[in-house]
Amino acid sequence: MKVGVVLVLFLVAFTAATVEGRFDPNNLLAEMFKDNGEPNYLIKSTTTACCDTCICTKSMPPQCQCRDIGETCHSACKLCICALSYPPQCRCADTNNFCYDKCSSASANKPQIA
Repeated sequence: MKVGVVLVLFLVAFTAATVEGRFDPNNLLAEMFKDNGEPNYLIKSTTTACCDTCICTKSMPPQCQCRDIGETCHSACKLCICALSYPPQCRCADTNNFCYDKCSSASANKPQIA
């Protein structure tokens, strides 16, 4: 009986510690849509690795992630996360110590610092 009570208390404490009930507006799904509901991604080539929105930490070496969202990930991506939607909305979740070259010439050349 004591073991059962201890087990139930452990499970309750464990689930309370792992469940986080807040909304994070910076998650992948929230980044995929603009405020007006239109898609916030571009269709770009996957033959060359490029990134228009690169976020880096200030650490040495920096830890950089590409925040671009598209129908597929670039060819150098090792961890591609796609939403189950049509068209697919994918983001490369790799962490590198550099930023890839920009995909479009209209984007700024400086990475953003997180």
